[in-house]
This record gives sequence, structure tokens and C-alpha cells, in this order.
Amino acid sequence: MSAQNFANQLASYAEITDAELIRIIRSGEQVPNLHDGMIYSMGLDVEDRRIRGKRIRPALCLLTAESLGVPAQRALHFAAAIELLHNFALVHDDIEDGDTQRRGRPTTHIRFGLAHGINIGDFLLAKVFGTIWRDPHQTMAIREELVELLNLTLEDLFAGQALDISARNGNSFTMEEYETLVMKKTGSYLSAPMIGGAIIADADEEVILILQKLGRLLGPLFQIRDDIIDLTSGKGREAIGNDIREGKRSYLVAALCRHCSDAERAQIFTILNKPRESTTQDDVSAAIALFTRYDLINKASTHCEKLRREAVLLIADLPVRLRENLEQAIEILVNRET
Repeated sequence: MSAQNFANQLASYAEITDAELIRIIRSGEQVPNLHDGMIYSMGLDVEDRRIRGKRIRPALCLLTAESLGVPAQRALHFAAAIELLHNFALVHDDIEDGDTQRRGRPTTHIRFGLAHGINIGDFLLAKVFGTIWRDPHQTMAIREELVELLNLTLEDLFAGQALDISARNGNSFTMEEYETLVMKKTGSYLSAPMIGGAIIADADEEVILILQKLGRLLGPLFQIRDDIIDLTSGKGREAIGNDIREGKRSYLVAALCRHCSDAERAQIFTILNKPRESTTQDDVSAAIALFTRYDLINKASTHCEKLRREAVLLIADLPVRLRENLEQAIEILVNRET
């Protein structure tokens, strides 16, 4: 498939996922500050894809299922459930991090208020399991397997988030800590859509095992790219360097701790440990200057390329169509700018 045709395919996956999400949310009685909050949180109230997001996770699910010979429609409920889970995590993550902007507009809890924001996130999570359990395309055994997959994914996600939050109180941060955090918070989260698509397609255990291992590479690749984007385009938030304001322990922080002097280590953690509202633009600039001094943004990009090569080697034995499509998906992940 050509690069343009592949991009068109991903756009098509995003459109059918959005239509399914609207159907799920708009079914039944509509409660103010709840259902409209869910629509807002996923950008479904506007046509702008920059606000809606790329729908990477449902695309990975549908791509995997179709590549293994199953029509996308059969995997659409699970793809929608994955996106509901993703947006639940984003809504609560924004609250926990104190973020006020998401994809260029106010976060859900800023738009609807903190109490409603928490409740909207909770309801998104409730919809995840209801969507899977009511999937008419799956047998009871497949539904149970998919529910267990997402249950394990959530356990990893919550553990990773706890590690992320806890890391913000210390004065050191190792690459090993970063890798463990990312594996929990992002790795399972990216492998689950592919594994779910493979389960729906009744794939061999060997395929599922490779997809599990692939998540262990794509998780760090995705997160490190995210760390880079925060210092370049800003991830659609109010300014670049938001991770610094949050005190986030990123790949760049872990890499800096490997190379810097004791005085520089003290400087970065003094900045990161400040309350968000006390962190100035000068603080952000000083942190970026430290990362630049050791060329860490370029080193992070180099590491992403290394992970990409490892991922391509890992999937070499997958069925041809799935391998080729995943190779293109990996290219998009490693080169994304938002």
C-alpha cells in the first residue's frame, strides 16, 4: 500500500470510529454536563481533526483485524472501547497534572468544572466495558477475553500513573525508572489495541506474543516522541515545556541525570519540584538549556530510531499484510509532530 493510500486508510478508520463513538454516547437518555462532556472530551463536537485527535489506538486495532482477514466492522466496538479508555485517561490525567489546555482548547475539567470533569472521566470508563460486553459481533468467550485484556491494561496504566506521580517528589531519576514507568503507562496501552484486533481475528498465539513484545518497544518510542514534542510543538497545550511545569520526569530528565554535574542535577530538580503555578518561563528556559547543552533532544530522536529498527525486526515473521501495515504505522509514530 502506498504512503498516501495508507494515510487515507487511517483517516477512514478515524471517521468510522468517531461515528461509532457518537452512536454509543448519544444512545439513550442524555444528561447535561455528562454526555455533552464526553462528546467535548473527544472533540466530537467539532470537525477539526487537530482537536479530535488521530485515533491512533482504534486505528491500530482495526488495522490489525483487517490485516488478519477480519472486516473492520467486526472490531469496531473494541476499537471504540479503546478510544473511550484513552479519553478517560486523558481527562483524569489533565486533572492530576493541572493542565488547562488539551489539543488547543480548555481541558474537560476547565470547561465543565472539576466535579463534572471527574464524573465525565468515570463515565467514559464505564462505557468501555459496556461497549465490549454488548458487542453483537463477538462470542461470549471473545468478550470475556477482551474484557480481561483491558482489565490488565488498566492495571498497568494505573500503576504507571502512580509511578509517574510519585517520581515527581524526588531529587533523582534513572533511565531504569523511566523505562519501568513507560512500560506500565504506555507499553500495554499501545499493545492492547493490536492484541484485541488479533483476538477478534482468532490469530495464533505466536502472533499475539509478537504484538505483546511490540508494545514494549512502541510504548517507549511513543512516550519519548511525546517528550520531544512537548519541547517543540507543545502537544496543543498553551505553551511548550508544559512537562517541565508539571515536574514530569521525562526521558530527557533521566538522560540528563546520566550526564550532568551535581550542580546541574540540583538545578533541574529545583525547577521540577516547584509548584506548577510558581514555575516561570525563565525556569522552563533554563531546563531546556540544560537539555540542549547535552544535545538530549537529538539523542532522544536517535533512540526513537533505534526502537523503530528493533520493532521492524521483531515483526518480520508476522503475516505479510500485517507486517507491512504495522511497518507503516510505526513510521507514523516515530515521525509524528503532535
